Amino acid sequence: MIKLYDFKSSPNCQRVKVVLAEKNLPYEIVPVDLTKKEQKTPDYLKMNPYGKVPVLTDDSTVLYESLIINEYLEEKYPATALMPKDPAKKAKARILTDYGMAHFDSPYQKLRMELQKEAKEQSQPIIDGAKADLKKLLQRFEDELADQQYLLGDFSLVDANLIPRFTRLEGFGILPDPSLPRLGKYMERMKARPSVKSL
Repeated sequence: MIKLYDFKSSPNCQRVKVVLAEKNLPYEIVPVDLTKKEQKTPDYLKMNPYGKVPVLTDDSTVLYESLIINEYLEEKYPATALMPKDPAKKAKARILTDYGMAHFDSPYQKLRMELQKEAKEQSQPIIDGAKADLKKLLQRFEDELADQQYLLGDFSLVDANLIPRFTRLEGFGILPDPSLPRLGKYMERMKARPSVKSL
């Protein structure tokens, strides 16, 4: 039986839940309350020494780090394939995920931290600069979509991995944007998927 140690609003947990839903895999949720530091208890740290969510257990297998968990689910449960068979396309999927996670991280975290402050303490130049940087980075995804429905053509791990980040960019007021019309339509398609609606 699969168990997911989960904090509902965590984007890292959400990307795993999208893959579990897309693959129709039954699983049990074990809530972890980050506000009470339950992820730092000795028992939890035995499963994930980083002290973060999610952790996924699958019988005796214990995994952490959401992108690695999703790769595991893809390999262990291939009936609903979310990665292309072609090695070059598979490599491209990993490149796009890395781009959306690693390359976005600096302006994304800068904006997130600034928006968490009291309104009077926020720096508008920092907010504007981070938003401008993120819009420039999003252009790559706008171009990748071209006339495709999803980032690799068919729905894939790339879409599952990146949707929690995209929905937060929506919450930050970056998406939708008139300069990124394909991404706007893509977001509508993604949010209509049952796996994303259930988050």
